[in-house]
Amino acid sequence: MSDEFIESTHGKTQLCSLGYRYCFKHKNQNGSEYWVCVKCTASATSYSDLSVVARDEHTYLSDETDKIVLEISNDLLINLPSINTLKKNLHKQRRKTRPPVPRKIEQLLLPLPDVYCKTTQGDWFFVI
Repeated sequence: MSDEFIESTHGKTQLCSLGYRYCFKHKNQNGSEYWVCVKCTASATSYSDLSVVARDEHTYLSDETDKIVLEISNDLLINLPSINTLKKNLHKQRRKTRPPVPRKIEQLLLPLPDVYCKTTQGDWFFVI
């Protein structure tokens, strides 16, 4: 298993080493980077020559599935439309199926259409 850098779901860089994931803590004065395990208090240091030294023992067994899930979720996020686009499409579909919202009291349709007076099962309910 080699050491590699991946991006978390929050856009931060994470270090994957020997089946463990580390998040970046700070950069040391000698240019090395200090990393802390995402699941326990174990730490690691990465150097400019791309070597990684683990400092503490982990309190759990290593698991490659975390890295795979993170890569898959990042790929899915890239393919999804933005939230703003989703909202626009939702409002567009709602406008197609619902009558327009009246802007003035004179525009209110009386009596109210059945869509506002019946449940989805077709039963009448009281409208104030």
